[in-house]
Amino acid sequence: MATVGLVFFSGTGTTRALADSVRAGVESAGATCHVLEVVGADISEGRWMNDAMAATLDDCDAIIFGTPTYMGGVAGQMKCFLDAMAGRWYSNQWNGKLGAAFTVSSLAAGDKLNALFDLTTFAMQMGMVWVGTGASPSDGLNPNGFYLGVGAQASHAGELQDIDKDTAAHLGKRVVATLSR
Repeated sequence: MATVGLVFFSGTGTTRALADSVRAGVESAGATCHVLEVVGADISEGRWMNDAMAATLDDCDAIIFGTPTYMGGVAGQMKCFLDAMAGRWYSNQWNGKLGAAFTVSSLAAGDKLNALFDLTTFAMQMGMVWVGTGASPSDGLNPNGFYLGVGAQASHAGELQDIDKDTAAHLGKRVVATLSR
């Protein structure tokens, strides 16, 4: 059975809600989903440290990253996590794994594309194979037209539109379908 790691940071609960939709999509496609949240307690003196969480991701076939878009990029907590994976870059440990991402901000654009670029660049440096949304508004999904990953909008904390949740679930299903190819 395919295993997907879902690693995310959520400041207000909105990204966590979007992660729930991604998880539902992964599981509905028949894969195991390990939901792993980046939390402040794992960051000390600017460094993220959680060996058990990193080891879980090492054993996954795919990793889906999630972060709010803060000030035009990934949240600082997610950046601490990404930086802590440098050892896996040296060992080429995640080379060939599938990668995908989602982000959310309060505006329709909100510079979410830059956060998705950050995550894609990280995945490319790790040797991962990227999976985009593959969804368009003509499919009744992806209302903001983000194809690199899910770009959701929440004008208030925790308030996601159903179409964004559906797009996130679609991404989870798409990652699992790509694994089965």
